[in-house]
Amino acid sequence: MIGILSVVAGALLATAFTPEAPSGPGAQAPSAPAVYAPDASDAAIRAYWTEDRMREAARHAPGGDRPDGVPWTLGAEPVRNVGKLFLTIRPAEEGGPDRDASCTAAVVKSANRSVIATAAHCVHLKAAGGWMKRMLFVPAYDKGAKPHGSYVAKSGGIDGAWQSAEDHEADFAFLYLGPDEQGRRVEDVTGARRAVFEPVAGEKTALGYPVDKPYDGESLQYCSGPTTALTDERLKGGEQLSPCRLTHGASGGPWYARTPEGEDVQVAVTSSRPKEPAFENSAWGAVFTEKARKLFEQEQRK
Repeated sequence: MIGILSVVAGALLATAFTPEAPSGPGAQAPSAPAVYAPDASDAAIRAYWTEDRMREAARHAPGGDRPDGVPWTLGAEPVRNVGKLFLTIRPAEEGGPDRDASCTAAVVKSANRSVIATAAHCVHLKAAGGWMKRMLFVPAYDKGAKPHGSYVAKSGGIDGAWQSAEDHEADFAFLYLGPDEQGRRVEDVTGARRAVFEPVAGEKTALGYPVDKPYDGESLQYCSGPTTALTDERLKGGEQLSPCRLTHGASGGPWYARTPEGEDVQVAVTSSRPKEPAFENSAWGAVFTEKARKLFEQEQRK
């Protein structure tokens, strides 16, 4: 399995997971899907995300409740490019209250050294009024601490199929980040893994920060094992990792695979799965496709 993660192949070692984003049928992508832009300055966004506010948001995700999970115990250093993406959910209706929440994201290698991958439903939901606000990435987040700085999302892209119909085949997003408080680019601080946009055979490892009880969104979780192709129409083209019981908050977390050359690469992000009992012990991943490549290239040019 993934050597850098010291994972026992096939063992359910931990969990984390994803909000239940609304599903929708496939649809033609608009020619110019919306691109995210922050609605406040870096200083204002960082000032908003106090330690107390981050710890409270770490307990919530853009979805409902789902229990279970086992903590990651191998330490944060091998995966410090994985972190929490803090966000504010816009009210679905005019005048409704904002709600703070969090997902998982990971730094991917890019030309500008400033790109993270996450799930589309972590950053854009029709039910939440569109784009989330105040998006801040904290790699290796630890109980309110920011050991490797914090990075404001400056731009981001989703595929038109997600924007128009919330098609889970396109449940991936890439965000361009500004520098941290010291002017450093995130990849220079945390390192990164290459994103791959074609199938990679073999076992996968999924990581993330679950928020459901008995967990509080403060600790990294993971599971690993063989995957199978999904044929369910709700995520046709994706992959299923089973057994792997993931919970809300790990949405957007990376799925890593090892190439024949021995390189650990990111091939997918944790997507949402149906609430039906048949799927409760499985993780669903939105696999990176050519659509994902276009989004990535768009953001690495920033």
